[in-house]
Amino acid sequence: MTRLLFQALNAPVLILLTAVGIAIQTSLFAIWPLNYFQPDIVLIVVIWCALRRNFVEGGILTLIAAHLAELHSAVPRGTFGVSYMLVYLLVRGSSRMLVIPDLSSFVIVTLFSSLLMKISTATTLHLLAPDIQVLRNSLFLLFPGAAVAGLLSIWGYQWLEKFDNFTYKNRRSEESLEQDLNLDSEGF
Repeated sequence: MTRLLFQALNAPVLILLTAVGIAIQTSLFAIWPLNYFQPDIVLIVVIWCALRRNFVEGGILTLIAAHLAELHSAVPRGTFGVSYMLVYLLVRGSSRMLVIPDLSSFVIVTLFSSLLMKISTATTLHLLAPDIQVLRNSLFLLFPGAAVAGLLSIWGYQWLEKFDNFTYKNRRSEESLEQDLNLDSEGF
């Protein structure tokens, strides 16, 4: 029973922790020298959902996290939704064709996804309101942002793995739970 409760609370707690992370990153890293090193916590959660969740659950979590990120930013509505869903779908699709086995592969995926995220956001903003200042600023912050996302992902993915193990959301626990439930239904 506890296992089922923890599994059910995994997604809401993940969204709550993402919201806390967004609040920290938008308030703590808003001043001038630190804005070059602003982490993208939502990107790490989106990649984690693309690699470790089923399609529907990961997509819903991505949309909710993107909406929370939009609430804490000044971008027009839907900009982060488009960018994060693009990253989610591309990472999910590439994980079907490529083998992404371990943490170092996750970090490489995060580096490329961070670049893609910033380029797609800048492109969307440029299409909405052409301004050379947005493109220049995005290109200036492109590589430092990717490096910070890669560094943060090393600890972020380890923490998310421990969180999923604690809430029985990993594949091994789900298979064990299915076997237990099948045996219970047969009267064993």
